[in-house]
This record gives sequence, C-alpha cells and structure tokens, in this order.
Amino acid sequence: MKKIKHFFINFWSLLPGVKSKVGFVILLLFIAIASLGSYIAPYKKNYIGFESWLAPSAKHWLGTDSYGQDVLSQMIYGTQTSLLVGILAGLITTVIGVLVGLIAGFKGGWIGEGLMRIVDLFLIIPTLALMIILASFLPSMGVTNTILIIGFLSWLYMARSIRSQTMSERESGYVEAARMAGMKDTEIMFREIMPNIIPVILANQVLVTTQAVLAEAGLSFLGLGDPTAVSWGTILSLAHANNAVMFNAWWWILPPGLAIAVLCFGFILIGNGILDRYQAKRGNAAL
Repeated sequence: MKKIKHFFINFWSLLPGVKSKVGFVILLLFIAIASLGSYIAPYKKNYIGFESWLAPSAKHWLGTDSYGQDVLSQMIYGTQTSLLVGILAGLITTVIGVLVGLIAGFKGGWIGEGLMRIVDLFLIIPTLALMIILASFLPSMGVTNTILIIGFLSWLYMARSIRSQTMSERESGYVEAARMAGMKDTEIMFREIMPNIIPVILANQVLVTTQAVLAEAGLSFLGLGDPTAVSWGTILSLAHANNAVMFNAWWWILPPGLAIAVLCFGFILIGNGILDRYQAKRGNAAL
C-alpha cells in the first residue's frame, strides 16, 4: 500500500502544471469508479426489477429506465467498458502511430513518402464511416472487436504528428553524434529520438484515447457496439430507441453524455498540460 501511495505522490509531482493535475484527478475518479464498480453500484448489472420511468429519488439517484433498471448502476458498470475501450484502443493507436511516424520522419525519401501516401489515402475516408462499414461486416461485435477496429483505424493523424516532430529532431546535433558513433538507424530512432519526443507522444496518446471513447460511444449509439456490454454509448442508444426525450426522462440521457464529456475533458487537460510544458522547454532551449 505504501509503494502505491509513493508512486502516486511521485507521479503527481511530475505532472506539468495545473491543467494536467486537474485532468489526472478526473481520470483517477473514473478509474476508481470502474475498478470498484461491482462494490459501489447500488444494484447488479442489468437487474430488472423496478418500476419503469421512475424519476430520481433517494432509492434511485438517477431514476430508472423503461426496462426498470437503475440508471446509476448502469452508468457505473458502463464506466468499465467505456474506459477499457478508450485506454486499450488508445494504446494500439499509439504504438502504430509512433512506429509509422518515426520511420517516415527519420527515413524520409521514398519510404517516408510511401507511408504518408498510405496515410493520405485512408484520410480521404472518414474514420467513423470506415469503422461503421467494418463493424457491419463482422458476424459479431464484441468489446475486443470494438477495441481492435478503433485502434487500427485511429492512428493516421498521430503518425503525421510524430513524423513532423521526428523530421525536426533528425537534424539535431545529438543525432549526428549518434551516427558518428556508429549507431544503427533503429537505435537512433528508438533510443535517441523517441525519448526526446515523449511529451508529444503522450499528448497525442491522450488525444487518441479521447477519440476512442467518442468512437465507442458513436458505434454503440448506432447499434454497432457489443449488445451484451453496458457502456455509456449503449445507455444513450437505448434511451434514444425508447424515446426518453418524449417521456422527459432527462436522467436517462444527460448522465452518460456528461460522463463522456467530463472524461474527454480530463484527457484533453492532461494533453494540453504536457504540450504546454514541452513547448515552454523548447522555447527556453532556443533562447
């Protein structure tokens, strides 16, 4: 327990600026809810045993839906799916984006141009539309498939960002020194350049994680997510399908929308804080 406490204290001290700290607190809150979901949820997942369309009360803080389910419990369990998809899909996107961006930016020539033409080709097609097409062709759309589809189709803008930064770093003196020392291209890319652009990678990672959360919500809202999983997107989809607006059941619509917005806001704060610190350091180094 002490080790975990020291880790968070040390990590907190490394966070750059107030923005990142506020974003990290928001993220920690959602992680805690997702981790303790089965313990803090008032009722079991998908439990149907209450009267439908009940307004918020002491027994049901966020009321009930048309199926007689407690909305607060569904929201808590939905946090687990939405956060899991966002983080894992974001990690897949980051790995692909960093690899493509580093290689294209460092190698240049026909390799870099070829990779960027592939990126440009896929950028012509709207990412969400491509996700919908792929999801509609799959026999089943579980959480794993959702993560893979989002992860493998969301790295394009990140690759361009990392390529641009790598091209800038490629001309630095430490890269020339590494070449003169006989280091191979892969060693220069991953041992010299990549550590120097970690802030840019992290800032891009929180951005793609935000996009993954939104993409999952979009796919689920359109009925292309995992029908057996509870996520904020599926809650919104069911509320829309059951005409929650007509019944004035705001408690079924607003909470998942606000949860998505607050989580994405937290990620954006972290990313902006990291970029602000990175740009400040670059500016001081230039002076």
